[in-house]
Amino acid sequence: MRRAITAIAILGLAVAACSAPAGEGATTTWSPAGSGVTFVSGSASGVTGVAGTFDPGTVRFEAALQRFDSCDALLDYFRTEALARVGPYGLSGGPVFYAETWGVDSVAAAEGTAPATTMAGAVPQGQGDDGGNGYSTSNVQVAGVDEPDTVKTDGERILLVMNATLYYAEVDGGTARLAGSLALEAGWDHRFFMAGDRALVFSQGDAYAMPLLEGAAESMPAWSGPVTLVQEVDLSDPADMRVTRTLRIEGRFLSARAIDGTVRAVISSYPADLPFVYPSGPAAEAIALESNRRVIEQSTLEDWLPSYTLFAGSEVMEQGLLVDCAQTHRPAEFAGFDTLSVLTLDLEGRLDPPAAAAIIAQGETVYASSERLYVATNVWVPQELIGDARLGTWEEDYSTALHAFDIGGDAPARYLASGSVAGHLLNQFSMDEYQGYLRVATTDGTPWGSTDTSESAVSVLGFDGDRLIEVGRVGDLGRGESIYSVRFAGPTGYVVTFRQTDPLYVVDLRDPAGPRVSGELKITGYSAYLHPLDEGRLLGVGREATEEGQVTGAKVTLFDVSDPGNPRAVDSWELADGYTDVEYDHLAFLYWAPEQIVVLPMQDWSDNFVGAVVLKTDDGVREVGRITHERAEGTNLSDCRPVDTGYGKEMVVQVCGPDDAGFVGGYYCEVTAGDGVADLLAAYGLEPVEVAPDERIEVCWPDYNTGPAQITRSLVIGETLWTLSWMGLQGNALDGLEITGEVRLG
Repeated sequence: MRRAITAIAILGLAVAACSAPAGEGATTTWSPAGSGVTFVSGSASGVTGVAGTFDPGTVRFEAALQRFDSCDALLDYFRTEALARVGPYGLSGGPVFYAETWGVDSVAAAEGTAPATTMAGAVPQGQGDDGGNGYSTSNVQVAGVDEPDTVKTDGERILLVMNATLYYAEVDGGTARLAGSLALEAGWDHRFFMAGDRALVFSQGDAYAMPLLEGAAESMPAWSGPVTLVQEVDLSDPADMRVTRTLRIEGRFLSARAIDGTVRAVISSYPADLPFVYPSGPAAEAIALESNRRVIEQSTLEDWLPSYTLFAGSEVMEQGLLVDCAQTHRPAEFAGFDTLSVLTLDLEGRLDPPAAAAIIAQGETVYASSERLYVATNVWVPQELIGDARLGTWEEDYSTALHAFDIGGDAPARYLASGSVAGHLLNQFSMDEYQGYLRVATTDGTPWGSTDTSESAVSVLGFDGDRLIEVGRVGDLGRGESIYSVRFAGPTGYVVTFRQTDPLYVVDLRDPAGPRVSGELKITGYSAYLHPLDEGRLLGVGREATEEGQVTGAKVTLFDVSDPGNPRAVDSWELADGYTDVEYDHLAFLYWAPEQIVVLPMQDWSDNFVGAVVLKTDDGVREVGRITHERAEGTNLSDCRPVDTGYGKEMVVQVCGPDDAGFVGGYYCEVTAGDGVADLLAAYGLEPVEVAPDERIEVCWPDYNTGPAQITRSLVIGETLWTLSWMGLQGNALDGLEITGEVRLG
């Protein structure tokens, strides 16, 4: 989206953001973004607000999308919809963000009671054999559908990203050594895929957090909104890893999936740089409105659609609009000005300009099976509703749109169909595809609140041309409660709701047209993450609570769901005042099936414990040990070669060989290898130091935070459990948990 450069000389006007309040020119017919719900003004009995008269009783569901037949038609759509909504303060409304960002097959319904659960949907979290040569993989939702993470392994090496730096550690049994590191482009939330000697690293930020690459400023379109970067990294030489290509995209990175070497990335982009103005007072509103209308009338597609720039080093290789007009769709009713793009990238080949399918709607939650990718859309709130009596009615009728894309094979993603469900989704686990049907778990109302009358449901949707239509639904789950976790396993769904107690619902989904609750269990507390094990067992990770619903500490519950009509809690483990990141980050969870070991990052504020808890599920749930990452006491140099800096103990510099442990007790160290060594030394005013190709340099400063570091990830290679914190990697023997090796990063 290139910024439209216009000179506007109007007394009393100033440049404004697009999301300012609406005024004259706004319409009273509007739709929540992509939700498929259209509210239409009508009778005089409606509520009168800034935008006019609003009749909350008229609701239409229009979810199917329409394709544009030309770029002229697409531009005309943007201009027409914007002119209908623009006011003296720009465009009204804005996206709502909340935190947690087919062919229809015939399935015959069996008679009688539901079958015993076999956990057909359980995802194996590992590769290789069970004889000590295997290794764990990321805890993904769907087997064979990889998700980007902060750490990956192939059993011989561990790659991880920490503080915008990619580290490469070579593993040898229970030990490992740091073989190289690479500073990445600025930004945050770096996550990556790895295949052979290549990695694709995704990160996000804005134009200020991600400055233009050197020498590219003149050729780059101006842009001040969110930015997504995709960096292709050559891993062939660990000591000299290089970013070979960089793809810079206008928009917010939602998520990505990788299947057999093909990556699908989902980006949401909003036209942030239209040069609207706002009036300094009521007298200037008419002038401001006319100016803003001219901005829209003179706008081009570059102002509305996201752009990309592809770099090789600092050289611009190619740039242009991210989406093709012929592959862009819009809802039948207006759904906002965001562009939701599904990109296709080659994980095993060269990073090239992506092919993209697009929808003019915003997106939030991403789920993918091996053949389909679904994006759930949250709503666009018209600015005139904020603080208005109409908002309550609108919230009661809140619905979520669902958009389906074909991602089978390695061809570009292709839009298939859209539909909507009442209520809101919790997260990606709220969606699941099975035998051609999409199952969706929702709670009534908006994502930001619930009422005493709210309830949850599981809806089953199938394809009818380009529409996803509801073919079955079971509701009345946890009246007055909200969904806290969902997991689908083959023909069975598990839903946990919570307000005071934790009802676990077992949902029989064998008949898509007639889903039903086959069993229910109420216990105190709740499960925020559900993980299918084997032999009809289900593990829940969350919190314990009192009978009144007061949350206490961490809780892990082992359920027996082999009889769907009679789910039972057979055992539990608790830690008073404990908390685990698994509640909101499923990638932090590890279940190593060969040893039936569960590893949870854990914090216990009452006991000052920060680390990981290791549990076993072979006989109920029992704790077998804990792991911490702590600094060694003292300030003596390590076994590396010291370098005289002239700063004494205020800065320690040392050159470390491949077999040196490195680091200094009580210090925080920055590690660099390869070509970055000279630049690092120069940055601190130090003279060049001779460093061999297989050596690294460590620059260390006193660290007064010597307590244990928070563990964020864990993985298994052979007979060793590796855990990751900002300090680095630590290896512990699976049998006994004694420390076997360390790779320090700080």
